[in-house]
Amino acid sequence: MSKLETPSVTSSRGFQSSHNTWVNTMRFNDSSNHTRVWGRIKDTGVNYIVEGWKVSLGFDCSTEWVQIPCANLATAQMHLVSIMDKLDFDMESVRQRLDRAQKKVESDKLVEEILSDIF
Repeated sequence: MSKLETPSVTSSRGFQSSHNTWVNTMRFNDSSNHTRVWGRIKDTGVNYIVEGWKVSLGFDCSTEWVQIPCANLATAQMHLVSIMDKLDFDMESVRQRLDRAQKKVESDKLVEEILSDIF
């Protein structure tokens, strides 16, 4: 390498700094179409799952609990805008499971009512 060439960030500082730069660039890039989440990253041993509240930009203030499977940590970090503390995350996860169970029970009751009306 000549003296005029700039050494690569990966070579000079190791992989972590260039990795962090890329993640932060993608995380806060308004033109990218990835889902932004306020939540936590779960390591399944095979892949990573980002779980939490979807952060909506603009006038749409609707909220949605999402789970996004990611192949690697960098992608998971890109989706995570802010980390939810452990207690809030655990409480919200339980509430989300209860909401899904309630919707399933209501759906099953509705199906039973429809079938009883038909027969």
